Amino acid sequence: RDEFLDEMIRHDGLGDETLPLKCSGASCENEAAYRCLDCFDRHLKCANCMCIAHQHHPLHCTEVWNGGHFEKTTLQSLGLTIHLGHDGDPCPYALPKLDLVTVIHTNGIHTVSVKFCECPWSSLPRRTQLLRVRWWPATVDRPKTVTTFAALDLFLQLTLQSKLNMYDFYLSLEHLSDNTNTRNLKYRYKEFNRCVLECRHLLSCKRSARGHDPSGIKATQEGECAVECPACPQPGRNLPEGWENHAQDQRYKYALFLAMDANFKLKSKDRGIRDAPLGDGWGYFVPSVPFKEHVSKYIAQPEMNTCGSQLRAVDHANLRSNAKLLVNGVGGVNCSRHALNRRIGFGDLQRGEKFANMDFCVLSTLHDVEVTTLYLSYDIACQWFVNLPTRMEEYPYQLQVNPNLVVIVAIPKLHLVGHGPKCQTIYSFNFIPGSARTCGESIEQIWSGQNAVAMSTREMSPGSRQDTLDDHLGAWNFRKVTDLSLGKQLLALLREAVPMQVLHGNVFKQFSASLNPQHILKWRQMVTAWHADNTCPDPYSQPFSEGKSLAKAKLELAKQEAVDASAGVISPHEISASTFLSSGLELEEQQRALKVLVSNASAKSDVQAAEIQQRRNALKHRIDVWRKVQGVYMPGVSTSLQDRHPSLDEQSEPSNSELSELYLPSSLALAVRAAVAPGLAEKELCLRLAQADDCIHQLRRNLRIRANLWRYKVFNSTGQKANTRTRVVIDRFQGKINRHVEGYRAARLALLSLDPNGKWTERLQVLNSDDIRGPSRDDGAELSGRDRTSEGRHVAPWIWHITIASESGESVDEMNDDVRVEWVKTAARVDRWGEEVTLVCEEMRRTLAFLEWRAVWWMSQANRRVASQSVDGLAIELGLQSGLHAYALKQAATQRALAKRFAQLWVPFL
Repeated sequence: RDEFLDEMIRHDGLGDETLPLKCSGASCENEAAYRCLDCFDRHLKCANCMCIAHQHHPLHCTEVWNGGHFEKTTLQSLGLTIHLGHDGDPCPYALPKLDLVTVIHTNGIHTVSVKFCECPWSSLPRRTQLLRVRWWPATVDRPKTVTTFAALDLFLQLTLQSKLNMYDFYLSLEHLSDNTNTRNLKYRYKEFNRCVLECRHLLSCKRSARGHDPSGIKATQEGECAVECPACPQPGRNLPEGWENHAQDQRYKYALFLAMDANFKLKSKDRGIRDAPLGDGWGYFVPSVPFKEHVSKYIAQPEMNTCGSQLRAVDHANLRSNAKLLVNGVGGVNCSRHALNRRIGFGDLQRGEKFANMDFCVLSTLHDVEVTTLYLSYDIACQWFVNLPTRMEEYPYQLQVNPNLVVIVAIPKLHLVGHGPKCQTIYSFNFIPGSARTCGESIEQIWSGQNAVAMSTREMSPGSRQDTLDDHLGAWNFRKVTDLSLGKQLLALLREAVPMQVLHGNVFKQFSASLNPQHILKWRQMVTAWHADNTCPDPYSQPFSEGKSLAKAKLELAKQEAVDASAGVISPHEISASTFLSSGLELEEQQRALKVLVSNASAKSDVQAAEIQQRRNALKHRIDVWRKVQGVYMPGVSTSLQDRHPSLDEQSEPSNSELSELYLPSSLALAVRAAVAPGLAEKELCLRLAQADDCIHQLRRNLRIRANLWRYKVFNSTGQKANTRTRVVIDRFQGKINRHVEGYRAARLALLSLDPNGKWTERLQVLNSDDIRGPSRDDGAELSGRDRTSEGRHVAPWIWHITIASESGESVDEMNDDVRVEWVKTAARVDRWGEEVTLVCEEMRRTLAFLEWRAVWWMSQANRRVASQSVDGLAIELGLQSGLHAYALKQAATQRALAKRFAQLWVPFL
């Protein structure tokens, strides 16, 4: 640190210069006192040599040695004069008086002496002379302030990347020139602002080849200055011939995917200024005049909310957040697959998210769309789209779309959870054929990028604000393409989609193989009918039902015993064998419940200890009563207990009755099991199968309930009191889930003992902790967690793939709804991943085709303006013609270079 600090301080002195100070200029013996801070040569020079050395570097910063230290000076004060119009040579007709011009440059703000060319036969306007040396004049007649092209480029790059506002940038330049505020710098912020606005506007015209059009800038069409998405379908540019003749089930390959939304951070204060944008309607914002005329007709347009949820966008559509605001927000449209902004797809919101404003934005960008299929996502699509055709009947021609356009609306996946039950399936991208793996949330990415300029644009006049936002929206599109973000995104999508298509395809095949083909046929027909008519029964919705399997098993055993009794088979006890076994299973469940109670009361109070002891006593009494019946059906077990404990009437059982072994047939060795009553083990097998089915059913049911409670907690419970209350209820159901898990595991352990190689092993699998979750990806307690998989990536646990019907068979109508729902969702996942692979490959092809088309288009612009043509009466001289030709060739080369880089990125994977 000391070394670096010393070197920094060293530059404040003379360094290696020795007294007396001599000029370092060639053959100059004058005394030296000046140095340049921008030249690599830091040797001192005299004033004359300093001016000679800076004839072509007039904006370098200089210092003078005053005998004790260096202080700032200017080249203008040393006598440097800039001559324009003759390549730096003086004009013989120049006026004798020097013009002082303020120059805003990247290294500060300078005052320079300028002499303009005044040749009577060939002199150019002063503004043109300044532009020829890359100085942008703030005025056009007698400019006194200019900004260098370098300063404009620097600011535009900084503001587009870091969202730096213009005022802070200008102050930074002032501080570079006078950080101590001891010099009287002229305040030229307004002039700098004007230069930036003009340069920003004309740069967009230049980049869209408006300078190559013989008709000039005035002939610019709506949206012509926008950067378009190369991956979106554009007939005549990147679609193959005959694309319109594709099959119905392949229409998504050439469909346009758009997303629309509103942003209420991009506000604008009402400062009483009503300036017009310089490129009104040429970029991303809709033309302001027709837009204002349109929305003025629907000031009090009512917005009805019929969704099963509270939609703020609808309820607050006519509310203004602040009377001092001219604009309350911005509505916009972008391509939902690639997150590029749509041309003439953005507009201001004077109040809330009114349909009239949003209609104008989306219909304007769709007016000249030639594709025949559109997937459109909107967070309130369930309300907005209902009466759109009716509203369009009142709109002018400019807001009409292709009558053959098929519009499929959806709700973005993240917003869908806030909607009512019907919206969850009808407007879900997961279930819409042809939607691939589109999420619909891309518009939110745009807002996150534009919100950084919200604080600066809200203070601007309306015209400046619109031009500024247009520039930032265009920069977003440009960077998405040139930074290869689009290419990397498509590659990442394809890298994921290919293996996921295989994975879910295999899951679907295995799942379908375990089901009755008749059921599958019925479900397929149900899905087809629902997609054709959403009023048909929804195959993706899941009703809840109570499990009855164990009760049915008990009933069947009781009926069988009744048949046996009528046939003369006498039961050895008044309590039947099935009732005895059922009581044993109930005692097991009571033991598990008591174990949970004991474990939850680790630090027992007197009240808790008393309750536990009372429950232990009651359970022990029930076990003692059950033991007496056990002695009839299982005499070997009874004898074994008698040998160890002489009297069952004494306190022979363990003091903790929840730990007592019940010794049901499944827990006995084969030799001991042979001594129990005939058929007892077979009856336990029947009951254990029913118990396992019942536990799975109840586990499913309580997992569903837990998921609903978590949703309620996340979206409805506010405040500590409400959250605590909900959490208590959730914990109660979590306890039930745990008991059903333990019950299933106990039943399966018994089944392994009773029938280790039975057919049941194909259906009733090991229940791991990861299996204890709902079939949907948001059906777990981790509802708000970051590690949740999406619906398309989700693979449901095996508990949702099996049926819990009885072995005797049942009708199709009694088939478990959980299985049907998961099967149709699994089928939808396979379809979406397959569509994703196809669509991403098509998007890659379209991107390369568009870039090649764009390169050819730029080549065609090179010679549009020939020497004999003119724009606004100005003849086109050879220098301009050379620039037009070179710029067109450069742009064409850039398009082809981008295409090459995209191809190099994709080909290794393809």
